[in-house]
Amino acid sequence: MSALIRTGPSRLKSKTGCKTCKIRRVKCGEEKPHCLRCTSTGRWCDYARPAATRRDRVAVSRVLPTASPESRERRAFEYYFFHAAPCLSDVLDLDFWRGTVLQMCRTEPAIWDAIAALGTFYEQPPPIRRIATYQVEDTNQLSRPGSGTHREAFAWYSRSLKRLQRQIERGAVSHAVALMIQGNVKDALRLYHQGMQLMESIPESLRSNIEAAITSILLRIGTIAVIITRDTPFPARLPRFPSASKNFTSLSDARSALYTLVAEWKVLDEGCAAIREASYEPANQDSIARLQQNRDALEHSLFMWNCQFSRLPEVIDYNTPTPKTSRNHQGIIAVLSMTYHSILILTQTALSTSESSYDAYESTFTKLISHAARALAGTATQADTGTQPPFIFDMGTAMSLFITVMKCRSPFIRRQALYYLLQAPPLQGMHFPHSAADFLAAVVAVEEGGAVCEEKDLMLGNVLARPGRVPVESERIFSLSLHPWRTHQGEMRTALRYARRVTTVDGGIEVDHRTVVLPARSPHRRLTIL
Repeated sequence: MSALIRTGPSRLKSKTGCKTCKIRRVKCGEEKPHCLRCTSTGRWCDYARPAATRRDRVAVSRVLPTASPESRERRAFEYYFFHAAPCLSDVLDLDFWRGTVLQMCRTEPAIWDAIAALGTFYEQPPPIRRIATYQVEDTNQLSRPGSGTHREAFAWYSRSLKRLQRQIERGAVSHAVALMIQGNVKDALRLYHQGMQLMESIPESLRSNIEAAITSILLRIGTIAVIITRDTPFPARLPRFPSASKNFTSLSDARSALYTLVAEWKVLDEGCAAIREASYEPANQDSIARLQQNRDALEHSLFMWNCQFSRLPEVIDYNTPTPKTSRNHQGIIAVLSMTYHSILILTQTALSTSESSYDAYESTFTKLISHAARALAGTATQADTGTQPPFIFDMGTAMSLFITVMKCRSPFIRRQALYYLLQAPPLQGMHFPHSAADFLAAVVAVEEGGAVCEEKDLMLGNVLARPGRVPVESERIFSLSLHPWRTHQGEMRTALRYARRVTTVDGGIEVDHRTVVLPARSPHRRLTIL
């Protein structure tokens, strides 16, 4: 664990570390973009930026005047083009974010306004309040914009919504992304569903290349949506992604096919949940047989996908000692590999009623984690520091790392996953990796701590500092949820409710439900539970 995190008190003053550690006069680990000392204790972490030279300031003032709202709009648009668009998804979608979207904004004022707002939100993301919201229904309860820049961005966004009207099928994507960056998952999902309904109503003969591109993006949002809300994301009349059973010849098609399989896994998982959570009462055999058939079919599709994926030239190069593929393409391949391994594990164990069944997949979890560094390098805005953008459009590494912490009981591997969650972009699709790391640390602490687990043991920094141990079956959590909790002193906390399978005195098995209140110092952000 010494390679993962530096621990122990220190009185050394940090000279090149973050601002917070300098103020506190403690030694900073200098991890970028946020040091572990700050993130593990819920403190804001930021590094001092090099002072701009007089020549730089003069050049910027000449190119980007800010005296008028029009010039600020142009500056926001320029920031979107050069910085936000390349980071929103990846190189596979660059034609959409820097091509299709820009073509539409020439004739659609609503798109122009949305892009200006998106560029501003991306450059200066609205701060996520340290107040817990526990369900998607609460995520539209956002604080009012606190700065003039944010107020102006909200004004552009509001003006864009008023102009949207029937053009929502073209504007839904950029508007949904702006809502995601604000943390407003509820309204982003609502806008997504409206866009899907309108896209479904478009006659097949009238669909242009623009509609096809938007459909592809919307369907990928739909895969994320089905994980969040359990809704079926694919209307029957819309074109489907490439089938995993058919040949695909590009990374873009491989990703699209895998997104379809992820959505199919979620539908299967919902059907199997009742069996996993039952107190070992006899289940309907016809229902089990149908679920087994669906599981086997999905497993076969995943194997077929991986067979095709492994033959792509970029993937073959990725697996060589010195790959020539670009850092961005390597990042895409790494994320797809992580997603494949995690979904395959969950598919093969879908009907298992024992958490110990995941122990057989430790080598697969090891493979999954081995891709994480390259996956994060692919999304980094600065390769040398590993600085991540505030938001990426796709799921990224969040879901795979979440699954690893929850289901892999190897103390070293699950702590590696926690570490990488802290290094990931703060928002990935509709997932909040940093918030997930906070309560996942509590899950690890409860499983490894046995019957007694003190509040300090639940804190992320303390969990990372301990070597840990492998919990026995009766200590393993198979289901959890987060809820608001008010203490006797009136303080709002977060309660983690979890379920474990325990052996009764007569040798039977029953589900034991318990609740633990998370530490007050935990950074309570909006949480999305897989």
